[in-house]
Formats: sequence, structure tokens, C-alpha cells
Amino acid sequence: MKILKILFLSWFVLSSSFSQDRDLLPPSFFKANREELMKQIGNEAVAIFYSNSLKTRSNDVEYRFKQDNNFYYLTGLEEPDAVLVLVPAGFAPSVLKVAARATGKYYDVTLDTIKSDFRIREVLFLKERDSLREIWTGKTLGTKGAMEKLGIQLALPIEEFKSVIRAIIFSSKAKTIYFPYPIDCYTGNVKDVIETVESIINSQRSRFQFSDPTPILAKMRMKKKKEEIELIKKAVDITVKAHRQAMMSCEPGMYEYEIQAVVEYVFTKLGAKYPAFPSIIGSGENSVILHYTSNRKKINDGDLVLIDIGAEYHNYCADVTRTIPANGKFSPEQKQIYEIVLKAQEETINLIRPGVSFAELQLKASEVIADGLLKLGIIKSRNEVSKYFMHGVTHHLGLDVHDIGIPGNLEPGMVITIEPGIYIPAGSDCDPKYWNIGVRIEDDILVTETGYTVLSSGAPKTIDEIERLMKRRGIGNEPID
Repeated sequence: MKILKILFLSWFVLSSSFSQDRDLLPPSFFKANREELMKQIGNEAVAIFYSNSLKTRSNDVEYRFKQDNNFYYLTGLEEPDAVLVLVPAGFAPSVLKVAARATGKYYDVTLDTIKSDFRIREVLFLKERDSLREIWTGKTLGTKGAMEKLGIQLALPIEEFKSVIRAIIFSSKAKTIYFPYPIDCYTGNVKDVIETVESIINSQRSRFQFSDPTPILAKMRMKKKKEEIELIKKAVDITVKAHRQAMMSCEPGMYEYEIQAVVEYVFTKLGAKYPAFPSIIGSGENSVILHYTSNRKKINDGDLVLIDIGAEYHNYCADVTRTIPANGKFSPEQKQIYEIVLKAQEETINLIRPGVSFAELQLKASEVIADGLLKLGIIKSRNEVSKYFMHGVTHHLGLDVHDIGIPGNLEPGMVITIEPGIYIPAGSDCDPKYWNIGVRIEDDILVTETGYTVLSSGAPKTIDEIERLMKRRGIGNEPID
């Protein structure tokens, strides 16, 4: 018992030195993901994944680091300049020692402590700790920390990747190498890694088959595990509270960025590290722009304000939209459009259950919106509905706000959005009284064994609920001295 207590305290001290959070995903979560991926690709394959790199914003200032989500899903590492190599069949430690002698490289004593009959199936290459760098940017894991804190089987300095990757690949007797195709500009160590693997691909096309692992990971990430659902719920709860404060704070004469400030204050106050995407606060004519993010316009009396926001909590995203009247009271025309969108959303949500296709959800939303617009005379035929409802009604939600997934039917454990909308810009071929009315209503929904659970139900969305909440005073109405 005393030994177990010492081990626990050692782990606690190590974890505390890197994070103050107590609800992070455990190493076992990422280990299970690695094991599942290796099972999927089989023993005649090797998979290589690379992290994101730091990106310069200006001069010596960098953007806040955001890890590649597939890399995070497999490792839990939140640091740049790293590579994960998975070898399902495993390889002997002697492979690395031979490579070390051939290149004259020095390896950590870790290699000498591994038994000769031990099979290495996962190697994480990352930056070693640097006491001088840590004075400026804080503590990092290093190879020892990666093995102890992340549960990685073997970690080596990133500088050694080029020296040993060929030996690992060739000793594995793999027939397929899985490697994500680069779609971004990378620098430093990650750029070197990509160039090294690409050189192997170009020189060994007759020996190996090369494949992108993204579809496999997309299928894995579609269905959320219990731990993931809890983090998504937390992100959604934070977002719901931000929406409520935005509704209470909004009033004519404010600027869109003031509502953004309220929203993102709530995010930070409640522990969300980032917004999941740039906050959309579109008033008046900006409410009809789908991904409007300038947020600089003055909000006028009579405007609708479309607020599409999401907190990111421990890398998991929320995405909730509400549309509110700036002055706290919907006009008759705004009510008409709003009620169509709300009906479309409610009827689409009611379809959700395992086995239903994304196409069925889209068709239902389009049908309801078409019926409503025809009744108001805004369109003359159903074929015109896409003029005012031009986007998909749903998408997966998870590590990405538009999470990766494979086309098909709904399954238990999926988290999706339902977000119908109507957007009528000035100059549209309809009665001008409807111009510059943009309405979107979006909720985050967990697909269950028997149906669904609306995770974002705490954000008011009926006209009565919204108008009633907007009579209250919010944190955005307090003066700043």
C-alpha cells in the first residue's frame, strides 16, 4: 500500500506541474485509440502521424498553439514538433540501437533498459526539455514525461526521427505505410519529418503501398466515447450560459463586438481555453452572411442579431446559434420568418434516431422551410428554397466544430447539430419588408440508442422565452470605468 501511495503521489506531482485541470482525458483513452487504429490497419502496416507546428503571427509573436486533432486523439500531446509512429507488428529494440550506431547518434539510457525480447509498437518523437526555453514558455514533457504522463511506450528526441525511421519501416516488413497528406504549410521539425517520409514514399513506391489514414480516424471519431461526451456537454453548457448573457446584455446602440466580448468573457470565466471558431455576431444586414466574423457594426433598433458561437473545452467543441431582436421584441415580419425556422428545426430534430440518414434530415428541413416561404409569397416554387436556405442542416461535432465523419446513417454516440436557417438579403425578389432578415437556430444533439438528447436546451429559443429573458439585465450592460 505504501508503494502504491508513493507511485500515486509521484504521478500527481508530475501531472500537477503541467496542468491545473482535473478533468482531462486519461492516458488510457488515447492508448485505446492507438490500439484500435493498429487493429484497423493490421500487422502489415506502419502509420506515421505528425503534430501541428507553431505559426508566426508577426515578427517574434506566434499564434496560440492548437494541436492537430487526429494527433491529439491518438496521443493527448499538446505540444508542437512531434511525430507518432505506430507499428502493429512491433519491432525489436535492437533496430534502434543499430540505427544509432550507424549514425553515431546518442540515445537516452531508456534503450539499454528495454529487454531484448520486447516488441516496440509505438514511438513518439518530440522535443526534449530545455531549461532555458522553459523559463520563457513553461514546462514541457520531454521524452521521459511523455512516457510517464501520456503512457507512450517509447519516446525519443524529435531530432532522431530521420536517423531511425527507415530502419523502423524496413524492419517491420510492412506492405502499407499510412501517412496523412499535408494540407498546410509546416516549418521546422515537422517540415523535416514530412520531407523525410515523402522521400521514402517517392523512392519506395514499388515496395510499399501508401495510404491516407484520415478515413479510418474519421470513422473512429464519429461515435463519441463516454469521456468525450462529458467534455462536449461541458463545452455546450458554457456556450448556453454565454448565449443567455448575450440575450440579457443586447440592446440597441451596442456594437457587435460588445456582444462578442460578453460571450468570450463567459467562455474564459467558465474555463474554456478557446472559442471553437470565430464568434459570429451579425446584426441587421450582417445576419444574412453565413460566416460573418467582422463584428464591428453598431446594432440598431429593429435589427435582428444572429449569434453563432461555441466554446472549446479541453479540445472539444460546441456550436449553438440563436437569433434575437436587438430591442427585445420581434417585429411581425421577423416573427413570421423565425417561426418557420423554429418549426423546421423542431420537426427535423424529431426525426433523429439511429438509422436515419443525413439526407433525410436535410430533406425535412428544406420541406418545412419551402412550405413556409411559399405561404408568405417569398418564393413561387419549391425549387427556389435554396435561394434563402443554402447550407446543410447538420454536421458532426467533436474535436472539430465541423467534425470529420463518413457519410451514412445516424448511430448512437454521434453528436450532431441541427441548424436550419433563412437568409433574405436586401434586393431579394420578395416584399422588401422581409429584407435583411437572417434567422438561424442551431442546437447540439446526442444520438442515443432510442432517439436523441438536446444538449443545448438551456438556451431559450421560443419567441416568448427569448423576449422574456431579454427583459433582464446582463453583464454586458455594466459600465466600465
